[in-house]
Amino acid sequence: MKNKKTITNVLTSGGQVALIGIMYYFLYRFLLEKLGVKLLGVWSVVMSASSIANIADLGIATSMVRFVSLYEHKNNLKRIPQLIFTGVVLNMLIFIPICLIIWPIAYLILGNIVEENYVTTARQLLPFSLLCVLLNSLAGVYGSLLDGFRKNYIRNSIFSFSSLLFLFFTILSVKKYGIIGVIWSQVFQSSLTLILCIIFATRLVKFNPFKWNWNKVIFKEIFSYGIQFQLTSITGILNEPVTKMLMSKFGGLAFTGYYEMASKLVMQIRGVIVSANQSLMPLMVKESVATENKKKFSVLSLSFASVFFISLLSLSFLNILSPIVSKVWIGHDEPIFINVLLVVSVCMFINLLSAPTYFALLSFNKLNPIIISQLIMAIINIALGYFLGSILGGYGIVFTWMIVVIVGSWYLIKSLDFRNTAQLFFKIKIETLSFVVLNILFVLLCRIFPDYIYVFLFLNMLSSGLIFFLILTKNKYLQ
Repeated sequence: MKNKKTITNVLTSGGQVALIGIMYYFLYRFLLEKLGVKLLGVWSVVMSASSIANIADLGIATSMVRFVSLYEHKNNLKRIPQLIFTGVVLNMLIFIPICLIIWPIAYLILGNIVEENYVTTARQLLPFSLLCVLLNSLAGVYGSLLDGFRKNYIRNSIFSFSSLLFLFFTILSVKKYGIIGVIWSQVFQSSLTLILCIIFATRLVKFNPFKWNWNKVIFKEIFSYGIQFQLTSITGILNEPVTKMLMSKFGGLAFTGYYEMASKLVMQIRGVIVSANQSLMPLMVKESVATENKKKFSVLSLSFASVFFISLLSLSFLNILSPIVSKVWIGHDEPIFINVLLVVSVCMFINLLSAPTYFALLSFNKLNPIIISQLIMAIINIALGYFLGSILGGYGIVFTWMIVVIVGSWYLIKSLDFRNTAQLFFKIKIETLSFVVLNILFVLLCRIFPDYIYVFLFLNMLSSGLIFFLILTKNKYLQ
């Protein structure tokens, strides 16, 4: 029964992100046609600037998953309503003032990084974007209760439904109101997601979300966990938002728009895999407090191996098909999109390998490696980004981001016992090496001989299928 629930959560988590990825395909194509690539770049920069408000994120939603799983494991369900209420109040007390502080600061920054003709538009989007950040943070707290009880499929359904409505209302509103219609639709989506998460959370654990349920002990637990996570948030906000701002300054809005599309495509693949991994976090929490473990491989080891093969294969397929994706999505063969897609795919592959370790560290309450990793990334991003951006323009920022992600992710992977994390690979060394070499080879061949894309895609699928078959035949290692 538990295995079925785990499989359901993994599949629906991946499916939810995949559905949102399809939704973004139609959304970006629609916005590109109706608004143009520069307004798409404006929206991207504003959303990134607003995400600086996540400096207020004490890791409350993430800590909720951990504490809910622990309370359930210890059969201490009476504390869960107090946990959720305390988390919500703490979230609002921190996020609202931070959003009010960031609003005027981001207002001024946008005037310096956005092209003059689009500054007014960017500033009009800003307050609505900050409101979305606040609403999404509250939805995350209530949604974490569902995750902690391993009811991820409910949360996934909520986010999928609200995303489809976002697409529907965006198409309707953009035709009449332009780019402002996109942000209004996002506010509606965030509000609906929050309401549905509250409804399902209160039905799962019977409690009144408006009843005063503050608990000082729980507050100390959340705050103690969250103050460490806060350092992760502070350094984390200096990464993607800074990258988008530097790209807008040195590469221009058009380059930023194409980067946004390429990055979004890769991030959707990443999101499918990371979301599926996150659904395993309750198992990691319980494994961390278990007195004995009879399993041959840990959840971390199995998760790492799965991420390795799935992410490399998915990103290889994407880059093999990148010229076709460009023609279908953008309307022409766009070199910026194709080149950026390859660079972002390389760094995101390394980043994906760190995802199982990241969730394991959160489950074990070991946050220092995460903080150090984010700090390393932030320092490199700021120091190298401005230098390379001034020399190479937009591509300088892309290469900086690749270096940032690879260095930070590799540090995170090495922070836990790597032999345990990669334990499964030591049993399938030849198959793993063959898989890596063949996927890289077919991507390179498609760049050299673009007329044979479908042939190389078929050969890649065939060789990968054969390697997977050889791995599965070694079932004695996987039992």
